[in-house]
Formats: sequence, structure tokens, C-alpha cells
Amino acid sequence: MLHTNARFSEAVEAAVGRLEADTDAEVVVVAAPRSGSYRDLALAFGLGVAWCVLLVVLFSPFHFQPAWIPLELPLIVVLATWAAHQRPGLLRRLCSARRQRAQVDAAADATFHQEVVHGTKGRTGLLIYFSALEQRVALRPDLGLDARVPGAEWNAIRWGAGADPHTCHDLDAFLAGLDAVGKVLARHVPPTGSNPNEIADAPRIRS
Repeated sequence: MLHTNARFSEAVEAAVGRLEADTDAEVVVVAAPRSGSYRDLALAFGLGVAWCVLLVVLFSPFHFQPAWIPLELPLIVVLATWAAHQRPGLLRRLCSARRQRAQVDAAADATFHQEVVHGTKGRTGLLIYFSALEQRVALRPDLGLDARVPGAEWNAIRWGAGADPHTCHDLDAFLAGLDAVGKVLARHVPPTGSNPNEIADAPRIRS
């Protein structure tokens, strides 16, 4: 996963430090393993596996002990559900793109307040939220940036080579996205020389 890359924290901190040298904005990077539990999808997968096993037992030419079936099927559900929940790639395939977007957007909104991105003197904070399971980036600018940066410019920033510009698969693509953010901020919120570094540059890595 991107946020567990050994280079992630060091490379992102350096990139944020460079871009903040050319702007009065304060950038906060938060990386989370996922933006939802998706337990319902894992459970649905577990039930599906158990159903397939039951079909094999019922229609297989081989003999199975009927007395064990009521014990084995619940165990299969539990194990398959646990296994699915531990595999982000599988959950990503089970989850619709629409739900993934909604989960990341909701988590980004909550994170904006949890990290007090709105607490800068000039209301020039910008949250860059990355969710690893969904492989998606969401931006949340504070009011001071909203008034100075057109929303279309945030949406035009690409975080990867895929069709969806908000999808990010690797560190190099994420760093390229940060560089694009820096250019937007330098253009619309240039440095005045009187803005201290109010928020640490290091990314917040959530477990």
C-alpha cells in the first residue's frame, strides 16, 4: 500500500516543505488505510463462499459427513469473512466506485476538522487526504483558499494516469500531484513573507 512505502513519509514531508516555500498556504497530508470498514462486503463474500461450499457438498459425487455440515459452514463464513476483510484489493473489487467515492469524501470531510486544518491564521489550510484501499485522493481547501483558487483547478489536478484523476496507485504519481498542487498555490496564493509554518510538514499516517 502506498502509505506504507518506506519512502512515503520522508518524500512527502520534503515535497510539502518545497511547495510551502512558494505559497502562504498550509498543506496537511493525511494517509489512511481505508475510509470505511466494508464489513458488509466482507460478510457477503463469506456467505457466498459458504454457499458455494454447500452446493459442492450437496451435488458432489463424493461423500461428506452430514453431521459436520452445520459446524463447518459457519466456520467457513467466519474464516472467509476475515480473509476478505484483510485484503484491500479484494474489497476494492467488491465495492462500487460510487461507494468508494462517497466513503473517501465523507472521511476527508471528517479529517479536515479532526486535523484542525481550518485553524490557520489566514484560513489558508489545505487537506490532501489519501485513502489506500480505495486508492483515491480528496482535497479539502479552507475558506481562505476557496475564495482565491477556482474549484476547477483543484479538480484538474491528476494523481495518476488512469481515467479518474483522483485515483492514485504509486508514490511517484502522488508526488507529481503534490507538485501540481504547489503550482496552483504559488499562482493564486503567493508568499507574502509574513506567514509562519503553522502546521508541520510531515504527513499524518493513520493505522
